[in-house]
Amino acid sequence: MNFNMKMGGKKMKKCMSYILIFTLIFTLIGCTEKKAENVREKDRFDIKAANDIVESYIKNIALEKYDKANELLSEKVKTDVKDIKPNDLKIKGFRTEEMSENAGEGNFRLNVVKANMNKPETQIVEYKFKVIKDGIDYKIEEIKTTLLMEAFHSFDEIRFRKKSELGTFLLTDMEGLPKYAYSKDDSAQMKSQTVPKSSFGPIVLDYTGDIVAISTIGNGRYIGLLTFDDSMETQGQGGGGGGSGVGNPNSSGAGGEQRDTQSRKMPKEKPIGKQIVSCDIMENAVIENMIFSKDEKLLAVQYSKDGNRSIRVYNVGDGELIKFNFEEEYPLNKVNIVLRGFEEETMKYTIVPKDKQNGIEKYVGNWELDLKEFKAKKSES
Repeated sequence: MNFNMKMGGKKMKKCMSYILIFTLIFTLIGCTEKKAENVREKDRFDIKAANDIVESYIKNIALEKYDKANELLSEKVKTDVKDIKPNDLKIKGFRTEEMSENAGEGNFRLNVVKANMNKPETQIVEYKFKVIKDGIDYKIEEIKTTLLMEAFHSFDEIRFRKKSELGTFLLTDMEGLPKYAYSKDDSAQMKSQTVPKSSFGPIVLDYTGDIVAISTIGNGRYIGLLTFDDSMETQGQGGGGGGSGVGNPNSSGAGGEQRDTQSRKMPKEKPIGKQIVSCDIMENAVIENMIFSKDEKLLAVQYSKDGNRSIRVYNVGDGELIKFNFEEEYPLNKVNIVLRGFEEETMKYTIVPKDKQNGIEKYVGNWELDLKEFKAKKSES
């Protein structure tokens, strides 16, 4: 009996030893595989993660959060943010045109649209990024920019320039705009309104550079979409200087007199603008922002009117409003609506309370509008 118990005890010890040995082997194998996976993860280049870094950089620059943008750069390209001087030409949106991976590096090309909301000028700037992987982190190693095109106000005209060319082209002048248009406040279109033509207001290019949203100021604010073709042969190509002509169209200085004399002697320059679609005439309003969607099918306009801030979104094809009406969806007597920008499939905006009031908690916060169904919902960011 004792002999059998001793033999059983030895067998049990052997079994426990085998179990411990196998457990140790499997643990070592698991650790080895985990280390190998960590090595593979360290070496693997995730193009999506690299693209997120590029987009974060542009968004931080747009918000003028230069310290945060600097954190996304390698030591090679970091800059002293104290040397950065702000100006009125702000980033309105960006679109990724190309991305690729080569030899463990990510290469990205973006079209970035800038505009000045205080005077009529807008640009498309091409940004090229090279992103590297530093351990498990992604850093921007190189940034190159090229001015692709710009539109600006010169005397009573909106002119266009490609890249670094000295010559400019006439997009349109006040004569090229329609005399009358309908206000979207007049849903029955009972009476057309006179298009205000005292001066040009803010303008903004789309990402491709074949449509420019323009506005005019006078008795109200006019918003239109001008399609143009910069490959068209025009009379008087290169007429009109770049920055020297920007100023008051009613100026009586020597430059204005010289321009008037030349205009009487030279044939009228043919504009490269092909078609204009009228979107709206807004009375007692100020246009604060204009942004195209990334697919260039929509134009969002931020405006203030009678102490309220809101958004109108127009279809680029026909200038009609989308079916989501911000003025009806939110109590503008209690909140302001602030446009933030477009993502691929949504438009971002924020609802801000005017003052401390009860019953507005459900409105206040960040929102996003689905661009397919035109339905809005609150978002975390």
